[in-house]
Amino acid sequence: ALLALEQVYAQTPTTGAAAGLQTPTSNFEWKEAYPVPIQVPAPKAEWVSSFDNSSIPKAPVGVPGAPGNDPYCHWTSTQCKRPSDIYTCPTGRWGLSFDDGPTPASPPLYDFLKQQNLKATFFLIGGNVIQYPDMVKRMHEDGHEIAIHTWSHTQLTTQTNDQIIAELKWTEQAIKEIIGVSPVLVRPPQGDMDDRVRNITEKLGFKIAIWDHDTFDWEIGTNPTITAQSIEQTVKGWLGKSASGITLEHDRVNDTVNVAINTVVPLLKSKYEMTTVAACA
Repeated sequence: ALLALEQVYAQTPTTGAAAGLQTPTSNFEWKEAYPVPIQVPAPKAEWVSSFDNSSIPKAPVGVPGAPGNDPYCHWTSTQCKRPSDIYTCPTGRWGLSFDDGPTPASPPLYDFLKQQNLKATFFLIGGNVIQYPDMVKRMHEDGHEIAIHTWSHTQLTTQTNDQIIAELKWTEQAIKEIIGVSPVLVRPPQGDMDDRVRNITEKLGFKIAIWDHDTFDWEIGTNPTITAQSIEQTVKGWLGKSASGITLEHDRVNDTVNVAINTVVPLLKSKYEMTTVAACA
C-alpha cells in the first residue's frame, strides 16, 4: 500500500534505488507502475542512457555557494539568479502558486479559486500525485497550471544527476498519465538549485520557476511567530511597495489553505491582476 500522507511529511526522504515499482492503489486506472512516495527514486535506464551529461556543469553535489564564492549560482544560498529563471511577474501582475500538493487539505482551495474565477500554478509532489489522481484531474479541468515539485521533495543540489532526472521524469510521467499533457515548469524544493540543477532541468525540456515573495506559511505550527495574523501584515506590506510578484504558498495542510483563502489571495487580488506563473514569463 502507498504510504499515508502524514508519513510523507513526517519522514525524511531516503534513497530507494533498490526499491521495486508498484501500481498505485488510488482510484485511477493506472497503466504504469511507480516508485513509492518519500524514497528518492531510481531513474529508468532509458532516461539515463539518452541523457548527455557532457555539458552539465560540474558543481559539487551537496556543496552550497557562499556570498563572494558562488561560481555555480546557488539560489538558496546567495539568491543568485540566471536569465532563464522565472521569479517574478510584469508590473501590475501577480503569479499565484502553491507547493506540496495534492493533499486532503487541497479541495477547499480549488473551490475558492473556482468561485473567484482565479487560476493558479500548483507545483505537485509526484509521491502525492499517485495518491490523489482525482485532485490532479480536477486541477487540470478547472484550468490551473500543473507543474513539478519533484517526486520525494528532496533538495536537488544534494542529489546526483541521475537522481535529479528520476525526480523530475517520474513526476512528469505520473502527471501526464492523468491529464494527458506534460508539465512545463519545475520548482525545486526550497528553491534549492544551482547551475547543475538548472542545466539538467532545461535539458529535460522544463523551465525553472521560483518566487520573490515568501508568505512563510510553511512555518505555521512550527514557528510561533508565524501566524495568520503575521502573514496578513506581511502581505499588506507587499501591497504598499511591490509592483508585482510571485508568491510561495502551500496547500499541504488546512492551516496553509485557510490563510490563502481568508487572507493572502483576497489581499493580493485587491491590487494585482492574478495569474499563473507561466503567464509571468
